[in-house]
Amino acid sequence: MAIPSGAVHDRMREAAALPGPIHLHLWQDRSLFLGVIPDPVEFTPACACLLVGLDLPFHIAVDDGPMVSTPLALVPPGAEVRYYSESGLLGCCFLDVLCRDYRLLSSRLHPVSDNLHGDDGPFAAAVVESFRRLYLDPVDPAGVYDRLVESLALPSAAPEGRIEQAVAGVVASVRLTAAANLPNSYYANEAGLTEEVLSRWFRQQTGLTLRRYRNWHRLFLSAWMMQQGISLTDAAQEAGFSDAAHFTHVFREMVGLKPSFIQRAMAYTRIYLAGMLAVDGAAAGNDDGRRLS
Repeated sequence: MAIPSGAVHDRMREAAALPGPIHLHLWQDRSLFLGVIPDPVEFTPACACLLVGLDLPFHIAVDDGPMVSTPLALVPPGAEVRYYSESGLLGCCFLDVLCRDYRLLSSRLHPVSDNLHGDDGPFAAAVVESFRRLYLDPVDPAGVYDRLVESLALPSAAPEGRIEQAVAGVVASVRLTAAANLPNSYYANEAGLTEEVLSRWFRQQTGLTLRRYRNWHRLFLSAWMMQQGISLTDAAQEAGFSDAAHFTHVFREMVGLKPSFIQRAMAYTRIYLAGMLAVDGAAAGNDDGRRLS
């Protein structure tokens, strides 16, 4: 992807210099980021994600597809994604790992290119407005999840059928043991499956390997620990990465941002766990209450 230049690049740098608050909501089945991402991003998401331009359409390309401008984009896990926003202000919802959200949303949106769905009609307008309100208005954090599910009309996160239930059980176990380097045989034994069947079912339902999903969850553990004042190196090792370099590689691959961005952003980032405020970086006086024009 060509790096924007000229006036666009200047506006992006201005946005980086004047950051607004960042809100990161983490729930058991989905996650929501709302805030400024000032630089072009290239990443391969571990979960399906819905990107929303909160004030302007953004530019996105997936795999070998063309760069397009859209207010809303849906991409599956494992796709090679490149995007940037002239304002930098975006919402990013990481959807359920079982891909039930992805299957439902992709049926409502229009195929733009391989592995990219978008929309610029009434549905997109309603979603953009809903995400803007979640970012700008003082909403009870405990109610954000319900607002998100309602605005996207997401299905129940409860697994259905033997395969979904088995994979969901493994996902829950991985979350509890992500910091440990347990072999696939451990999770297969827990699920009462052979390793071969578990690997096949897990990839079939999630589009991921067990190892990749475990690293995905470790990123959230690391970010939370860094918010607690733990150094990047220590947080990476505590979360189960071999070292800081391993964490940095996975972070850039799956999220597309430099860990240094997260370190800088900690001062104005609020992290909510299941609707409860876990960390308030803005409490130090760095939340300037910036609003969209």
